Amino acid sequence: MFGMDSKYVLFCPTNLYLSNKHSFMKHLFLPVLLLTSNLVCAQLLSEDFEGYAVGDYIAVEGAPIWSTWTSGNEGTTMDAQISDEAALSGAQSLKIFGGVAGGPMDVMLIAGLTGAYDVTFNVLVPEGNSGYYNVQENQIPGTAWAFECVLGSNGVVTYNIDNATFTLEGSYTPGSWLKIQHLIDTDSDLMHIYFDDVYLGQLPFDGGQVGGVNFYAAGDGVTTPTYYVDDVFVDVTDPVVDGIQTASVLECTFGPNPAVDRVMLNSNIAQGVIRILSLDGKVVHEERRSDLNNRAAIQFNLNNGLYLLELSQGGQRTTQRLVVQR
Repeated sequence: MFGMDSKYVLFCPTNLYLSNKHSFMKHLFLPVLLLTSNLVCAQLLSEDFEGYAVGDYIAVEGAPIWSTWTSGNEGTTMDAQISDEAALSGAQSLKIFGGVAGGPMDVMLIAGLTGAYDVTFNVLVPEGNSGYYNVQENQIPGTAWAFECVLGSNGVVTYNIDNATFTLEGSYTPGSWLKIQHLIDTDSDLMHIYFDDVYLGQLPFDGGQVGGVNFYAAGDGVTTPTYYVDDVFVDVTDPVVDGIQTASVLECTFGPNPAVDRVMLNSNIAQGVIRILSLDGKVVHEERRSDLNNRAAIQFNLNNGLYLLELSQGGQRTTQRLVVQR
């Protein structure tokens, strides 16, 4: 029923490979209707927006997987278009923009999934702008919100659940692509969030299904909402377990101190962000590492003086004094 091209593979326990290279070749569809059939498969959606033409309306050319919030508005100002202004991979992405008060652009990636799923996409919020998305608990938009997310122009990302009764905050760099990964389990009612492959935190997920992802032209209510979406990925994942990868306190040791041009660092976490700041708060060195629990060599080229070395993961951080003496 759904068209697929050679980039799309539907994996099944029987190792069945389904492909139709002769119809709808420029679209990568998530076969939602197969969830209600007798075929038990693991679905994979991989969308990089390269198969469309610049200016294409996603709810027109990408239907039925993509839709406008309100049916019948496909190809209007509510619909989003393919853009070549920015891209993480290839040359194209989906551009979302609107007024400070929100809208009218409002599109949804329809899912309708139950169980444990990895829902990942990348966003770019230009400096001076903000962004927003939410996950619906039903394939019919507006039925129930699982959570909302605001990407503020100040680099703060805020998640809200059940009328802002639960908020999780993280940070990102405006003007740079941010990979946002959600591991959602409708059975355990839990969700784990990662920014650029670094664990941010755990949120409750009280929806009976992952209805879809809504990309709405909204933001922090102060700046103009403008953002780009690229490299969307949906696949099955392992069950989400309470408390996985949490660390109550970040631990960090390093030496030598004073240092010349590097320190060897050990932590109780593997992945995190290392920043070195001057005493006036300016970041003079920054890198993301995945070997922090195994004597990571942090190399730098700094003038003699007193600095602060900061290790952060999600909303947690620890800071220690670093002396550079060459």
